[in-house]
Amino acid sequence: MIPPKIIKHEYDSGFKSEIVLKPHFNQKFFGIIVDFGSSDKQKLAGSAHFLEHKLFAKKDGDISHKFEEIGADVNAFTSYNETMYYCIGVNNTKKLIELLFELVGEPAFTKENVEKEKPIIQQELAMYQDEPNWSVGNTIMKSMFGDSNLGIDVAGTKESISAMTAKTLTKVYNNNYFASNLRFIACGDFSDNQIKTIKQTVNKLQKKYFNEFKKPDQITHPLGNMESHILQGNGNSNIFGIGIRLKNFKKVLASKDLAQTLLEIMLESRLSVMTPWFEEMKNKGLISNPLQMSVNYTRQGNFITIFGISENAQELILEIQKQLQKDLSEDELKIASHIFELQKKEWQAQSARSLDNISYLAIELAEENLDDEDFFENGRTLQTMNFDNYVKNCHELMKDAEFCSAYLKSAGEK
Repeated sequence: MIPPKIIKHEYDSGFKSEIVLKPHFNQKFFGIIVDFGSSDKQKLAGSAHFLEHKLFAKKDGDISHKFEEIGADVNAFTSYNETMYYCIGVNNTKKLIELLFELVGEPAFTKENVEKEKPIIQQELAMYQDEPNWSVGNTIMKSMFGDSNLGIDVAGTKESISAMTAKTLTKVYNNNYFASNLRFIACGDFSDNQIKTIKQTVNKLQKKYFNEFKKPDQITHPLGNMESHILQGNGNSNIFGIGIRLKNFKKVLASKDLAQTLLEIMLESRLSVMTPWFEEMKNKGLISNPLQMSVNYTRQGNFITIFGISENAQELILEIQKQLQKDLSEDELKIASHIFELQKKEWQAQSARSLDNISYLAIELAEENLDDEDFFENGRTLQTMNFDNYVKNCHELMKDAEFCSAYLKSAGEK
């Protein structure tokens, strides 16, 4: 896998940019990522997400229309520790960059447009809450991280959304949208002249829109009570979830992203449909569908979530916990070693495919830039890692892990 050429620059203000060169691609991607997300310090939960919505509102209307007029798509997302705004187009490179900086750098919060947005976001939250798995997921996040912002939905709560004001959003914006907290990325087939234009345009716009500012350390490490819960369901969904709170990845590996990848492989090697364990659980009638497993790292804490469906969720939850905590037998280690090699090849294949997906590649590189990670170096480290080191790292990453769970009790079940 040959990494693309990347041109990086850091300005005196602390603002950083990178241009990723992808020859022979028609589409061009431009993005600004903010080192601030839903779990970071904010008085009202959901402020980061609300802010993302409202930055599209300008004095002359929704800025999305200006992107559409020149044939470009624009979008944004908020995650635990970041917010990203991006656009994709074929032509009008300079204009797209100017619009993107206007989108992120020129807030126009008013009492009227904030009030107008509240029912939209509350409807979005209500839509999620109507899903059976939302209550399970929300419960295990609260069990792991309490009433902190990490333990609350990215969109916030009905109450926090209702309490949002233009003044609140302005304060959150000023505290987090400053030069050294922002990164710009461009990805596509750019000529030397276009590269020069991008550099000049970004330099001019970052000076125009973003001030130099350094906020104090606001990292907290909230903890929940790690209890397990039985929830009343409305039907026969049989959904369950497991939360696993993990120690600090940095105490084990220099790269949090590599730690995440190793744990994802470990989960596959112990709980996936390829394992004898899954076949055993299937024969016991405890499981029939693959488990949904993910590993997350945030400034506020690292965790694993596992979701599935079972007619006997309580028993299966115990079996999963036992499977993740036990030492593998010699035969199980052989299978795990085989899966480890397969997963390394799959990771390499997925990484190679990602090079042909402009949006995925650009977002991945922007996120890793924020976290001081190196996507390609992590790939090389993974490919050269032997099974014994992998097992040792996973053991340390899972050491002292804490478990909680929740499942829906079917209607009529006692």
